[in-house]
Amino acid sequence: MMKRLLILFALAAALTSAAQPLRPLPLREIETRGWIRNQMLRDITSGYISVYDRLQPTMQGNVFGPVKAKNYSIDSAGNWVTRRETWWPGEHEGYFADLVVRNAFLTRHEPWIARARQILDRVLAAQEKSGYIGIYDEECRLDNLLNENGEFWTQSRMLGALLAMYEYSGERKYFDAAKRAADYTIERYVSSGKSYFHQPAPNGGGLTHGLMFCETLEWLHRLTGDRKYVDFARWLYEDYSSAEPRLKNVDCQLDNLLIREKRFAEHSVHVCEHMRVVFWLAQITGDPALKTAAENILHKYRLSAGPTGILVMDPLIHESVAENFGSGYLPYEYCSITESVISFASAMQKFPDAALGDRIENLTFNAGQGARLPDGKAISYATTDNRLQAVEDDGFRNQVAACHSVVCCNLNAAKLMPYYTSNMWMKSADGETLYALLLGPSAVDTRLSGIDVKIEEQTVYPFENELTFIVEPERPCTFTLVVREPAWSAQSDVEVPGAEISRRGGFLNIRKRWTTGDRIRVRFDAPVRIERFHDNENYVRRGALVYALRFDERMIATRSFEEKGLANYDVFPADEASRRFFATARIEGNPTTIQARNPGYFRYEANPAADAEYPFDKPYGFIRGRLVGPDQRTVPVTFVPLGSTLLRKVTFREDK
Repeated sequence: MMKRLLILFALAAALTSAAQPLRPLPLREIETRGWIRNQMLRDITSGYISVYDRLQPTMQGNVFGPVKAKNYSIDSAGNWVTRRETWWPGEHEGYFADLVVRNAFLTRHEPWIARARQILDRVLAAQEKSGYIGIYDEECRLDNLLNENGEFWTQSRMLGALLAMYEYSGERKYFDAAKRAADYTIERYVSSGKSYFHQPAPNGGGLTHGLMFCETLEWLHRLTGDRKYVDFARWLYEDYSSAEPRLKNVDCQLDNLLIREKRFAEHSVHVCEHMRVVFWLAQITGDPALKTAAENILHKYRLSAGPTGILVMDPLIHESVAENFGSGYLPYEYCSITESVISFASAMQKFPDAALGDRIENLTFNAGQGARLPDGKAISYATTDNRLQAVEDDGFRNQVAACHSVVCCNLNAAKLMPYYTSNMWMKSADGETLYALLLGPSAVDTRLSGIDVKIEEQTVYPFENELTFIVEPERPCTFTLVVREPAWSAQSDVEVPGAEISRRGGFLNIRKRWTTGDRIRVRFDAPVRIERFHDNENYVRRGALVYALRFDERMIATRSFEEKGLANYDVFPADEASRRFFATARIEGNPTTIQARNPGYFRYEANPAADAEYPFDKPYGFIRGRLVGPDQRTVPVTFVPLGSTLLRKVTFREDK
């Protein structure tokens, strides 16, 4: 507990310090490898995402094409009525374009690279002379829109896909198109002086998603250095923060963030995405109020996050956090997982802190993997860490489904690993130090102090806790490689002949004169730990992985698709007696005391049948332990990585 408190204090200090932000690498410089690449490649060739544009009707309208939409309709009485649904297809097509680009280039999958060009070249062909890339008619776009709309939101999703395509392919036309579109949007608002968020009758969904236009502005500022993008982002955030109380999804308004103990209350996904706007503006402006807001975000998020690190939502209040404290029994949305990973990576880039890497890995390897089938055939829109069944409810949202009735989570699930990989490596502000921030099999090809350097990270992390870095500089050179040291590692060993090695703030600093073929071996010590959660339940962890008691399931297809044998499933426990045992089992006595007195009480065993190519397909290893059953008998049990389960129990009360 003390170590975790020290980590939180260090994180707060990082947010308020003058530490230099890191520099994101151009997307083309990072490549995924090993099991992560295998999972992504299988997803896009045989998983639901490989045919999702054919499964989902809202993705078939070509809404960024030449035929534009209105965000209103006229009812039978002649009244003007806002049409909320107009922005959904724009969101879906933008999400899909982005995930196609990132998955295609990270896996080097040529059919999807061609597909990415086809999608985005169609967008470029429809770009108007003004520069506009969007979904609305001239009469109701930009500063002419009223009430609920998705103008800024849908623009930002597609412009992000164009900028990703530019960074991967190096083709200038994609950058030019995105910049021209964003510049036109800025010019319209600057010249009109109109508000975006102050609407007569705001709804709040698509409208407040629109704050994420700041994400496009941040990217353009990074590529151009033009301060106008910062200025417009600050104006947009101030416009959002000053909007009237009727506006929904206002947890990240500045006044609300400055109240430290005011817990998040509204739509979880808006919180998870909006927070990276605050991180950027806090760093780029140096505004003390924004820095305090950024620090408070991390505090509030932690209060309402479950054991796998994800912001929970109330099952009775539609997708809202509702001021709940985190719990293994409350659901969370897949969109929140992906958006949180992107936002915490943004925070780590701006306020370098190792604890943020631990958060990201917890989300990616536990929440993200536990809410999908390992083979990519289906995901859950809504998931709980403790999941005793997954059945159709509230429009398929608790099912394990290839195609949920609401589209966003299926798309965001296919973005998770590409965004994780894209943030694995960064540079120091001066370009002379390389950081391995998020761990896993990957490769980087970049320049350090004017010299080309390639590094491959060979590992089966997080299933094994040893990393081998193979360094190949263009010619012998000296630089520092910084490797994040996870907080859970009791003792880290580093072997690099001839290197200077130091530790600082959760980072291993390795400096030497490098020559081709130099190797670095890093081994983390990952003892089995029983973690007490803030709801006083306990869960089992080893390294970056959370472990769960898995029980057998019975899957019933409620809808089948012709494409690749895909289906939506209700999932029930195969044995009701087992479910009751798992639901009520407890840890014997105080787990910390037990583990300290008898380290073998919970012990790790490797699975000799493990598959390093697809390690979530079946348990890569086991943790053997004992629990107290409902009849007060102590029984042996086996825990497996949460991502290797469908139905499971993760948290347990103590047997008093």
